[in-house]
Amino acid sequence: MTSPLPLPVRTIQVIFALMLALAALAVSFPGDAQTDKIDSIREERRQVESQAKEKAKEINVADAELEQVSATLAALTSSVNAQEARVIDAQRQLAEAETRLVDSEAAVLQGEADIELLKQQLADRAISSFVTQGSKPVLLAQTDDPNLAVRMQHLVDGITRADVDVADALRAAEEDLALDRQNAEESRLDAIAIGDQMAADLGVLEEDRTLQAEITAEAEDRLNSILAERAALEAQGFQLDKDLTNAQDQYAAELARRQAAKPAAAPRGSGGSGGSGGSGPVASSGEIVNAGGISVHESIASNVTRLLSDAAAAGVSFGGGGYRDPAGQIRVRRSNCGTSDYAVYEMPSSQCRPPTAKPGSSMHERGLAIDFTFNGRIISSRSGDGWNWLAANAASYGLYNLPSEPWHWSTNGG
Repeated sequence: MTSPLPLPVRTIQVIFALMLALAALAVSFPGDAQTDKIDSIREERRQVESQAKEKAKEINVADAELEQVSATLAALTSSVNAQEARVIDAQRQLAEAETRLVDSEAAVLQGEADIELLKQQLADRAISSFVTQGSKPVLLAQTDDPNLAVRMQHLVDGITRADVDVADALRAAEEDLALDRQNAEESRLDAIAIGDQMAADLGVLEEDRTLQAEITAEAEDRLNSILAERAALEAQGFQLDKDLTNAQDQYAAELARRQAAKPAAAPRGSGGSGGSGGSGPVASSGEIVNAGGISVHESIASNVTRLLSDAAAAGVSFGGGGYRDPAGQIRVRRSNCGTSDYAVYEMPSSQCRPPTAKPGSSMHERGLAIDFTFNGRIISSRSGDGWNWLAANAASYGLYNLPSEPWHWSTNGG
């Protein structure tokens, strides 16, 4: 598979910085008057996060610079954290919308009950014995007692006024009920819309977490390859450049922090190899043979012998280290990771103290990789006669380079 073009570390760092800046701006505009600005900032941040995720999908963790991998993980972490915050906010809004819906539905029921009560009151106040004729009550015309007539007039006026008050209350209650029903419908629609948005946010969060876990798992596999290769070189008496080992140590420390916070899922693809070619059966001692001074698996011995001979004929003198017995790595894992089978064979390398490669994960332990030396020195750069000859010819002998390690050549490039 053709690797995508490397993404510049600076590009990832700029994206990450922009994400943080937008996050800060998003909370710096209080008040409803700034709603449009906040919405615009939120949309910009979503676009930046989307760009970061697309870049993360393109990265080839096995080959990328360590700083690039670290920057990608940092950007993904920021994106996941932001999306988690959105989900939490959506959950809060949904709870509030559901509360409003319950309250508004309760108001509708109460309004309907109030109207029934007012209607009943109007019916109860219909006193047939006090029916008026025109503007005069009948009782006033039927009595010769002025005092009694005045008292009865007040009674009629009071009943009539009460009827009017009840009728006004009924009209007001009906208006309130119509408003309550409108509020209830709006609350129902709000709850549906917020619920849909929360479901969408949860879907995005799940995608983000999955991508983050996949990249983290690949980064862990890359670390395993780095540590295995360092162990193989040290077994041959070679030391990597101090700046490179410092960068590797920083990478291991950062990955350990992220592993502690977020458990990793399986790598992308069919159990990807990271940089070491993935785990596989280690070679038995009977399968390891000497090929021109380099111990390799018998299956590649003839190719390696021809390579060394042909290179020497071209004036290029190669040496190097091939097979490495996993027994030593198992002892180191027991010391640094723990004595259980899980600790020795499965625990992520970054969780050991110090970080330690898993036994059986290196192509060296299968006898299918060689760390080449040229004129007695490890090939540490992609230049010079040794590198140039291998780059031009090694594939003809079934060996391929791991781009992040100029000295390391194997049957699968891992």
